[in-house]
Amino acid sequence: METIEKTQTIEAGRWQLIGPRSGGTVSVIVTSPRFDKDQIVFAGTLAGLYRSTDGGLHWAPSGSGLNSPFIDAIAVSPKFEKDRTVLVGTRQGGLFRSADAGEKWFPVEFWSQGSSVTAIALSPNFDSDGIALAGTEGAGILRSTNGGRTWNPSNFGLLDLSVLAIAVSPAFAQDQTIFAATTSGLYRSPNAGRAWRSVDIGDAEYVIQSLAVSPDFAKDKTIFAGTESHGVFRSTNGGTSWQPINEGLTDLSVNWLALSQSFGTDRTLLAATSDGVFRSTDGGDQWARSTGASVMTVAMSGAKADSAIVFAGQAQGGLLRSETGGQTWYPSNDGLAGRLVVGLWPSPGFATDRTMFTASLDNGIERSRDGGASWEPVNFGLPTLQIPTLVVSPAFVEDQTLLAGCAEGLFRSANAGKSWEPVGEEFAGVDVRLLAVSPGFPIDNVVFAATGDNRILRSEDGGLHWQPIRQQISEEMVALTCSPGFEKDRVIFVGTYNVDPKQGTGVAAIWRGDESGDKLSCQTTYRSNNRWVAFGIPASFAGTGMFFVGVHNTVLRPMLPSTSAEGFSRRRVWKAEPVAPINGSVVALAVSPGYSEDRILFAATSDGVYKSATGGLSWKSIGDGLIQKSIVAVTLSPDFVNDREVFAVSLGGDLWRFIDR
Repeated sequence: METIEKTQTIEAGRWQLIGPRSGGTVSVIVTSPRFDKDQIVFAGTLAGLYRSTDGGLHWAPSGSGLNSPFIDAIAVSPKFEKDRTVLVGTRQGGLFRSADAGEKWFPVEFWSQGSSVTAIALSPNFDSDGIALAGTEGAGILRSTNGGRTWNPSNFGLLDLSVLAIAVSPAFAQDQTIFAATTSGLYRSPNAGRAWRSVDIGDAEYVIQSLAVSPDFAKDKTIFAGTESHGVFRSTNGGTSWQPINEGLTDLSVNWLALSQSFGTDRTLLAATSDGVFRSTDGGDQWARSTGASVMTVAMSGAKADSAIVFAGQAQGGLLRSETGGQTWYPSNDGLAGRLVVGLWPSPGFATDRTMFTASLDNGIERSRDGGASWEPVNFGLPTLQIPTLVVSPAFVEDQTLLAGCAEGLFRSANAGKSWEPVGEEFAGVDVRLLAVSPGFPIDNVVFAATGDNRILRSEDGGLHWQPIRQQISEEMVALTCSPGFEKDRVIFVGTYNVDPKQGTGVAAIWRGDESGDKLSCQTTYRSNNRWVAFGIPASFAGTGMFFVGVHNTVLRPMLPSTSAEGFSRRRVWKAEPVAPINGSVVALAVSPGYSEDRILFAATSDGVYKSATGGLSWKSIGDGLIQKSIVAVTLSPDFVNDREVFAVSLGGDLWRFIDR
């Protein structure tokens, strides 16, 4: 009760963090070249970019301007202290550049827009020669000679266009040498990345996931390669010949390699694997595990190996920090939230039971019974922790029923998530991506499900048995909901997304399904490369026909029918009201239960939360207090008319509460 009372004293009109859930999957870590002086570190997660200015003790989001939350590559300028330049590669979002140490980001002119950038490497003389290389998934290597402002493909001789890592010789000004790791082996360029030649490291075509070059490469010619399933290989002659060095490694899948800055004398290197971080002090001849858990990336900073600051990015567990060169570790996740939470669902009896649920793509379903202050996993019986959709029974207070969809099918809990069991033979092994429940579920037992193979099915017995609706949609479904008056009007709404093959642009479509979805009709389309569609349907929909759709950076609402110019047929006219910035996204809508009187609705966007008190005619930002502006979900207390509670989940999983006074 103490926690609940604390959350109830939140200042009205300002967001307060009430459910911090730090950690998540950290995919890449890079330190400033002058870490000893500025203490700056960047951490890329699957839920955005973070920066620390105190050596990794505390973190803050650093993603203003990024249009993809999946960060796979980071490169800091060798002259960062002077030019403040950082490059970031994203999954399906291309490449971004910052000239102010990560405060703001701007997309660069990229040869292949929408590419997944998996690796970035800069010349040691980047400030003078401007040479940078970016590895992509499927488009090979792109090269820049003007500091990363413009890029062109540079794939001559490169037979595998899926690049996983790039390493530049520290003596690049003299030898012009670059190495590129791919899904089928290693390549080397002797001419600054203009042309490539395959390098044999063994008897097979290994998937090479990481590279590390000795700081004294000009003298010792040493380079290391970490593979997907064959451990670490070492070359001491510049890549001409290679030897496996796996003595002591218990996991031969090496995700990342990092060398001490004084490797030439202390011979220290680290390997990140799914079985933890392994440390070697003899150049890789012998390895010893220094920490467990699955580690995706590791970074080492400091002149002396035994006292170097080291960071290890875990899969789901967040960040580990070491002040002993990787010998001992402790968590360091203050402010770093990298969880893949996709939605928030309060209990219909939230005013009294203070219960709410979240679903995520990395930690399954979690439950809070104190208004979001603390959380517990409730996944017993679920076959996976990747849960994209969840619904709460409208009679949850009485029946304690939840339904969850995942790639392995449909699952039901009748005890508030304590345990789960599969339901619906039709969904065995089927990818269930969206769920919608009838507001009259306690009486009609109707549930809808959309699958990965673009089918909509309906159950009329609470999810035990299913049948496809009569009229199907061939496009990918991204949103599904029932009318608030479904018991009488039998209306559902579906949002779809597809790419126009002629123009190569995305198209979102809004569908209305009458007769319990058996009769579908397209209401409107909207060209957008954002895959989000969000519905907000007032309780008064049955009488007014008014509803709202979030797509791209706008909220659409239908006007009264009008006569078309082509004849006497009548069609919907739609009003589009911009909400977020032009490159932003509206990802969720929440409508006040008292909309017919107060005209209030909220929009979750990539630029914070916006509110309209004019029925969607105008919007204003209500971001005061939000540290992370990218919001993935917004929902209202079921008793919003009285308690005025608004909840938002920010990218990474943090929960925020706002009193709308």
